[in-house]
Amino acid sequence: MLPVGGHETGQMSRTKGEALRAWLWVGLCALTIFLVVPFARAIQKFTAAHFGESFFIVLLLAVAALVFIAVLYVLIARLKVRRISQYFWLAFFCGLYFYVGLARINNPVQAAHYIEYGLLGWLLVRAWSFTVSGPAVYAAAFLSGGLVGVVDEIIQWVTPARFWDLADVGLNVLAVGLILLAIGTGLRPKLGPAGVSRRAVRVVSILLAVDLVVLGLCLSNTPARLKALAGKLPFLAPLERQEPMRETILKHADPEIGTFYSRLTPASLPAMDRGQAEAYGPILAEWKDKGYDQFLILYSTLDHPFLHEMRVHIFRRNRRLAAARAASRAETKKKEYWIAWKENRILEKYFGETLRKSPYLWDVETSAEAASSIDKSAPYDSPVSRNVFYWLKEGPMWAGIAVIVLALAGINVVLARKPRPA
Repeated sequence: MLPVGGHETGQMSRTKGEALRAWLWVGLCALTIFLVVPFARAIQKFTAAHFGESFFIVLLLAVAALVFIAVLYVLIARLKVRRISQYFWLAFFCGLYFYVGLARINNPVQAAHYIEYGLLGWLLVRAWSFTVSGPAVYAAAFLSGGLVGVVDEIIQWVTPARFWDLADVGLNVLAVGLILLAIGTGLRPKLGPAGVSRRAVRVVSILLAVDLVVLGLCLSNTPARLKALAGKLPFLAPLERQEPMRETILKHADPEIGTFYSRLTPASLPAMDRGQAEAYGPILAEWKDKGYDQFLILYSTLDHPFLHEMRVHIFRRNRRLAAARAASRAETKKKEYWIAWKENRILEKYFGETLRKSPYLWDVETSAEAASSIDKSAPYDSPVSRNVFYWLKEGPMWAGIAVIVLALAGINVVLARKPRPA
């Protein structure tokens, strides 16, 4: 356990065996995160069938509440902490962790990962406290937590029926960061001298460089590059059928709707709609009552970008319509109807011919229902097909990474040559 108290200097004398156990716990937590990936869909279906869709959300609330109560007990009853600021910051960041989880999580797999990454943040602080001291412990814990998050998504990418999603990396890293903030401002463990040592700078520099290079490689993993690589390494050929890590995504502005994103140009969207409506309409009808995830795998963005994107827009529209009908609060109902209506306008305007040949065309009553209480002119930004770095060009990205890595190397060289204080 971390020595908790104020900002006093000095670390408790701890053995190599304790450090080894701390890192074993980190490894076990990371391994659990990775092992969950191949079974995530099965776990989701099982818990939904036996405990309901909200099972992991309730579990998240229960775990967060129990941990908060346990920490309060330690601070009040055992450590006799009297600083009000510690309780304030602990409550604030635990509450923020709780709020972000409720606001951002929409499926059991995300909820399970959110809990796991919160635990990982705690374990990483404890493990790194044996190697570095002071504020560098938090930087090392955050960067190594981010690396676990990226590797987690890479494993998801190579797993059939799972996808690479940089937004999930962000959510997982956010969970680590919020826990670190709660520890640093609320628990205030004794992590050694407040200054930054050469070893701390070296450790943080290496972690940051590795994070940037690994993330850069992921963002450079385009379908064309993977195909070329699979030609030289045949065992990579099955990965060509996976959802790409990085694609060319175009942002389209529509004065009526707002903005949406597509792999197709504004000219090719209507052309594809007119040319493929007769073929695509029956496909959508055939798959109406079949698995959504399986449809996206079979009709991937590699081979059928138009059909893939259309089906995702339909899914988002229908899900938001159902949420609007189920909502009890007028404000929530209005927001869900607005999203459903905007997604339907994208479908009608850019996928219209195919939509009319499919079973997904809204009737007049449904359109009127969605439009009755919303502001149609309010700008909308559809997240379908959007990714965080859709705007990022590969050349400038690697140039930026190279500059940062060289700067980190330079800082470490200067520090290595600097005489040690007597």
